[in-house]
Amino acid sequence: MPWTWNTASHRYHNTTTGRFMGRDEVLGYVQQSLDAARTAPAITLADGTLTAGTDLLANLVSNGMLSPRDWHEQMRAEIKSEVIRQYMLGRGGRAQMTAKDWGSCGGIIADQFRYLKDFAKLVADGKLSEAQIRARAAMYVNSAREGFERGQARANADAKDVIWVLGPVKTEHCADCMAFADMGWQLVADDPYLGALPGSGHTECLTACQCTLEYR
Repeated sequence: MPWTWNTASHRYHNTTTGRFMGRDEVLGYVQQSLDAARTAPAITLADGTLTAGTDLLANLVSNGMLSPRDWHEQMRAEIKSEVIRQYMLGRGGRAQMTAKDWGSCGGIIADQFRYLKDFAKLVADGKLSEAQIRARAAMYVNSAREGFERGQARANADAKDVIWVLGPVKTEHCADCMAFADMGWQLVADDPYLGALPGSGHTECLTACQCTLEYR
């Protein structure tokens, strides 16, 4: 369907039907992309490079079918791609991306690459089991949710108020997220969450956070 970003409403708009995409539908795409980054099967690209979801990469490196160095490079590529996908989804699509937006993506990616370096050393030294590699790699995938939230913040740069909305009902919410949600609507200018964003790792639930911010 011909979805485009409506700058007046800050929502995706179907130019054929006139329908606006609901918030839950957008968040569904956020989760689908994160899930795919973790569970995607192996694919050999035209240049001969192997790409796969982080679950399979964990299996391959643990069983000696992928070198720790190649695993590291594949993880870097997956983190970079997912952060960009998430940011663009929050921002309103590639057409809305500016140099400043690309710079924001670069900052998030650089932070994750620094953390990944220490992770990669543990993998290379054989100090982690497959389950441990898989679980920790999933945290890196989930951290890309910060990209979506930063994209949303940029798309709603003219908003005055923000509210922390808890994730799905069945999610076990951490104390930080519960406290932020209880604050209700707050002025964006007051930085009410002290720089924390869902998925940024600044809450007790770290990158497992499934909350989101809404603006008005």
